[in-house]
Amino acid sequence: MVFSINNKVSQPEKMKSNLEQETEQGIFRRILIEWRNISILLFLYTLQGVPGGLAGSIPLLLQARGSNYSDQAIFSLVTWPFNLKLLWAPLVDGIYWKRMGRRKSWLVPVQYLIGVTLLFLSFHVDSLIDSLEIMVLTALMFFLNLLIATQDVVVDGWALTLLKRENVGLATTCNAVGLKIGRFIGYGLFINLASPDFSNKYLRTVPKSDVGVVTLSGFMFAWSIIYFVCTTLTFFCKKEKDADPEIEHAEVDEDKGNKIIVSYLRLWRIIKLPAVQKCLIFCLTCNLAFAASVLDDLKQVEAGLSKEILAQLSVPLVPLGLLITVLITKWTSGLRPMSLFRNTYGLTLLSAGILAAMVPVTSFLSNNGTFPWWYFSLLLGINIFAAICFTCTGLAQVAFITKISDPSYGATYATLFNTGINVGAIGSATLSLWLADPLTVKSCSSDGLCSTVFDGYYVETIACMIIGVGWFYFWGNNVITELQEKPESAWKLGTVRDECRVV
Repeated sequence: MVFSINNKVSQPEKMKSNLEQETEQGIFRRILIEWRNISILLFLYTLQGVPGGLAGSIPLLLQARGSNYSDQAIFSLVTWPFNLKLLWAPLVDGIYWKRMGRRKSWLVPVQYLIGVTLLFLSFHVDSLIDSLEIMVLTALMFFLNLLIATQDVVVDGWALTLLKRENVGLATTCNAVGLKIGRFIGYGLFINLASPDFSNKYLRTVPKSDVGVVTLSGFMFAWSIIYFVCTTLTFFCKKEKDADPEIEHAEVDEDKGNKIIVSYLRLWRIIKLPAVQKCLIFCLTCNLAFAASVLDDLKQVEAGLSKEILAQLSVPLVPLGLLITVLITKWTSGLRPMSLFRNTYGLTLLSAGILAAMVPVTSFLSNNGTFPWWYFSLLLGINIFAAICFTCTGLAQVAFITKISDPSYGATYATLFNTGINVGAIGSATLSLWLADPLTVKSCSSDGLCSTVFDGYYVETIACMIIGVGWFYFWGNNVITELQEKPESAWKLGTVRDECRVV
């Protein structure tokens, strides 16, 4: 893989064309060569995705118990560790036990702690949801996601050295596929297994009216055991490769000073790079247009669609997402991955608008929870269209971040840009939940009955659409071209020895 992405570099266009062709044709050969390391990354990202899927299913359980959107906004704070992980990413890069390995020094204890946290939650989570103890539930899930975010930092950094440098673009595919599988297990699979109707219809010979074949507590208990077993296998069966010579030189110099101070000074120097600053602004703003999408599932359930049907609709999206991820690998691992973002952003914005428009359609067609036969085909088709669009734009961002990150400090680089994306997406989503009720106009009669005149959800959706069109037309499109034309040197620090002398 070639890392110079500046068209102005004195390099013949014919050579570029040959390199792009070689990149596309060699993808499957590279996968076969690195299948063991790719399998490890897929496995780790899948583990990471399961708790994230569970965190996505809990809002539906809370809604079924009568929570309001203010409660949902409070619970959405559980995702904020992914916005804060930049604070400790330099520690993950700079502090470790050499005998265990740079990444395993963090991965093993963090995953054991995730297992312990899931085990503790398994004894309390059902009662916390039933009694709507939002603050306690939020605090516990926040701590779980704090550990998951740390695991994310570790695995993202390990991916840059676990794979050969020319194959590092495949880490994007591992990330996307693993997280999709894990989140499906924690969301789609769990919601269906926990549904009494689904369990009685498909899984039981003797129906029970009140509970599915699994509970949230039982599901968390099972995955705590899986975490313990898998972490132990990783500890004993996978040996880390020796560090690159450049990194070894940095470690020798850092031993002379304070590793913690050096790590944070390095982060500051990375942020000061002009190219990094422009890319961070892009990451912070690129998902603002989709802030109202966090309400889509909640509004569909409110309109009459059951959460079990929503979960079942996600089932075909998983293999489709995996297929799309593989099919677009030649673009995400190519020389200009953000061109894919540029070409699909408009369609992604359109799909978000169509999903919002389906909420009143659901409300109109609902007859005590039953719908015409064609409705589900229509909704599935729209969800497939949206899944393809969001997968393309999301993978393009991750691929570009992986491409420009310096492998010597991979955890810090990747976490910096991913934090920018998360702050923009999660922060705007939290704000969207907070504003849903205040922006809603209701009319109340003298007997206390209220009806919605205009739902704040649609105010937010229209505003987001306008923001998205303006952002891309006036700024985003030009910045994509600018970022992809920057040379590799624009994204890198000076020599590691110079950096350490600052301390």
